[in-house]
Amino acid sequence: MVCSLVYVFLLIFSEVAFSQQKVIQYDKDFVFKDGIYLSIFDFKKNNPIPTSRIVFSSNKGDKDFLKYVTEKNTLDYLDEEGKTQEVKMASVWGYCSSGSVYINHGTGFNRVTIIGSFSHFLSTIAVQTGYDPFYYTNPFGSPYPRYTYVTEQFILDFDSGKIVEFNVNNMEALLQKDEALYKDFMQLKKRQKRDGIFLYLRKYNEKHPVFFPE
Repeated sequence: MVCSLVYVFLLIFSEVAFSQQKVIQYDKDFVFKDGIYLSIFDFKKNNPIPTSRIVFSSNKGDKDFLKYVTEKNTLDYLDEEGKTQEVKMASVWGYCSSGSVYINHGTGFNRVTIIGSFSHFLSTIAVQTGYDPFYYTNPFGSPYPRYTYVTEQFILDFDSGKIVEFNVNNMEALLQKDEALYKDFMQLKKRQKRDGIFLYLRKYNEKHPVFFPE
């Protein structure tokens, strides 16, 4: 209970501190700092763990250095006091390399192609298709699940941090945050909605820009 309260306090403190910083509106010329984002708050603050503090036996000047780092099971880095910390890579939110942002979702890290209130990216995910009756994983005889891998489109909601599939139903839900755009979208026919979700994603991002520290 105490830990939960401390965590909530830290989140509130982080948001208040961020609101007091000088910020600029994101555009295509904005430069993201390279490094590892432990959480979405590091991304929002443009404050990743820099490569200089990442403990990894590889050339930090290599353009794919961070890609190699994220292929490990764990991340070792030096905190602000110079002490080595270790976290599971599965818990890492993402990273930035050469100004491009990558988010941890599905089977790995995926480049975010559109950054805004609704950010867009492609991700490969595992989909269970059934069970293999010839293999068993425990004494109770549970069959081994079968999976196939598919690449889908996803949306990151900048405000909430939630990730959802990029489809008509989810766009309907997301657009409810803007009454005018939601009303326009709901007046479209089913096929028009399917063909127009990218257009409404851009419209929403234009009306609701995101901001990063200067």
